[in-house]
Amino acid sequence: MVRKIDEKKTRRALRRLERARKAAADSPDDKPDLSEWEGEFLGSLEERLEKFGSAFNDPDKGNTDDALSARQALKLREIEKKAKGKARKPMSRGNGFKRKSGASTPPRGRDIYDDLDAPPGPDESVETAPPAAPEVRRAGFRVIPGGGGDAN
Repeated sequence: MVRKIDEKKTRRALRRLERARKAAADSPDDKPDLSEWEGEFLGSLEERLEKFGSAFNDPDKGNTDDALSARQALKLREIEKKAKGKARKPMSRGNGFKRKSGASTPPRGRDIYDDLDAPPGPDESVETAPPAAPEVRRAGFRVIPGGGGDAN
């Protein structure tokens, strides 16, 4: 499948790579430099962008019109923030839907131990009274007026 990538998007991605590399090189000593992996990552992205116009081929990984996949763009943003000296937030691993901290709502489920009586303590005596006989109820019958019966 041959994709047509807009040249403007490719050039924009290449400029972002250069700015990130330059910002990391010009950073003062108190800011961390790029790791070896991040340098290789930027180099491989640049190579693929120049050769193919896009740094990814699988259409499931991002918009087919873009030059970078969604994950590549995310990692590039992280590298740009690192070069500026801002705090790094690592990539998420898909933790699903989590409650925000501070939200205190009781769990939805039912605890099976709530229905049980507490076991008697050491000071309490256990009375074993025979269980009460269940109440026996009989069906009540009554005559319904106009219920159609004998017409005599």
